[in-house]
Amino acid sequence: MSAPLPASPHGHPELAVAWVLHGLEPDEAALFAVHLAECPACRRIVAETEEVTTLLGSAVEPVDPPTSLRDRILAEAAPADDGEASLLASVDSKAPSSEGVVPLRRPERGGWIRRTTALLAVAAVLALVVAVGVLIAANRSLAEQRDAAAAEAARGAEVTQVMDAASQPGVPHAVLATPQGEFVGLVVDRGHGPEMLASGLAPNDPDHTYVLWGLAGGTPVGLTAFGMSGSGPVVQSVPSVEAAGPFAGFAVSLEPGHTVPATPTQVVASGRTAG
Repeated sequence: MSAPLPASPHGHPELAVAWVLHGLEPDEAALFAVHLAECPACRRIVAETEEVTTLLGSAVEPVDPPTSLRDRILAEAAPADDGEASLLASVDSKAPSSEGVVPLRRPERGGWIRRTTALLAVAAVLALVVAVGVLIAANRSLAEQRDAAAAEAARGAEVTQVMDAASQPGVPHAVLATPQGEFVGLVVDRGHGPEMLASGLAPNDPDHTYVLWGLAGGTPVGLTAFGMSGSGPVVQSVPSVEAAGPFAGFAVSLEPGHTVPATPTQVVASGRTAG
């Protein structure tokens, strides 16, 4: 590998894993280090591989190597035996003496073993990276589903609380209905400011928003803007505003833009306060 690595949206997994495991030749490692600085995909693979190797290292309990291991290593590194040495000397003595002839050299012991071991380790860690990636994706999917279910349950609890409060004697509330009498929501004050429950309103497009209005002395007061991505229900607290006395009623309008205007444009629902 002498030319610069080509860019790839998926990176170079084999080289990235081998780089983490120190399985590349020095020139390969140098070129890959340059490529790594410019390749987000390879940096991601390197980070995932380092995470996997860390997990593997912490998952295995360290043990002392057997005493025979030292003897085996020394035997592997020892010079060739007398028969092999004699054969090499005989071949060297018969080779022509010439400056253009390269003398026969005995292959380095363990070189191909180290290379093969590194390649096998790369393949094993690649498989682990893929497996761990699948598990991480599955865990994220389960977490997202769990969070969505929890959010749905919390919203359901809020809806139940607002509905229950509206049915209690003495709790101020207003039933919001369209001019055709269709129920689209509630506004309830449980003692800490108005809360709105919207349900049944048509989803607004990106260029419009809904606005809740409080009616005080016949003058509408813009309270809050809200959106409907579906039919609901949506529970939203209403910011406190200064008004002359409690609101006698509430209304909902559909407005262009995303802010509360000075006066309502298109009123789609309203209701008087009771309780």
